[in-house]
Amino acid sequence: MKKLLIFCCLLAALSCRKANVIDPAEACDKELEQYSAAIEVWSKDITNKAKCEAVKKSLTNIINNCSLYTAAQRRLYEEQLKDYTCD
Repeated sequence: MKKLLIFCCLLAALSCRKANVIDPAEACDKELEQYSAAIEVWSKDITNKAKCEAVKKSLTNIINNCSLYTAAQRRLYEEQLKDYTCD
């Protein structure tokens, strides 16, 4: 599970490239930072439902707010989001 979390974090960091337009890139960077922070906090206590929900929320924010992603990249994140179970 921890390897999956690290992979997701690295994938998110590598797949969001900066564009010439600053605002979308800044939004993407902000969401990626929040996602990375949520992953790090949750990885220390994987059984915590609230921390899991925070990861899911941050991933949803990336999907919704990072306009630099292609449709295929968004689908990848949506599939990852389905894999998170916070029970």
